[in-house]
Amino acid sequence: MDAAESFKKIYRPKYIVLNIAIAVAYYYLIEYLLSIQQRGIPITSVPLYLIYALVATTSVSLTIAVYSISNTRRNEAKVSATATSVITAFIGGIISGCSCQAAILFSVLEVSVGAGEATLVNTVVGENAPLIFGAMIIINLFVIGYYLNKLSKPSCRIK
Repeated sequence: MDAAESFKKIYRPKYIVLNIAIAVAYYYLIEYLLSIQQRGIPITSVPLYLIYALVATTSVSLTIAVYSISNTRRNEAKVSATATSVITAFIGGIISGCSCQAAILFSVLEVSVGAGEATLVNTVVGENAPLIFGAMIIINLFVIGYYLNKLSKPSCRIK
């Protein structure tokens, strides 16, 4: 069995509904983080298709992680879930709001390293936010591939 077959076996109606619910929750998490940073108006310097792609990959990753946890309890699989999806969605919400002086990233850095350095980091992250989003999407795709390959091994076989 390969990764594509594992994906097909995981995505039964129960997990499709779970995936949709996770995607909606992640989208609202990112929107909420944006609105906090932009004083109530969710404006971002990141193209919307990257936000949607991040939401899609993070929700698939978490759905596979939930399945992996459930599968590990049912058989002798040695694979457990990952928190990558939650971390990338949270970071995405923070990074997509950069390039303004009200950003969460700026506020955290200002306290620890000072206003000058915080402005520099905030500006660099804001200018490179689309690239950072792309990197997080690629990381999620690697995590999805890794777990699908692990779940296709005989010791973790999906029944």
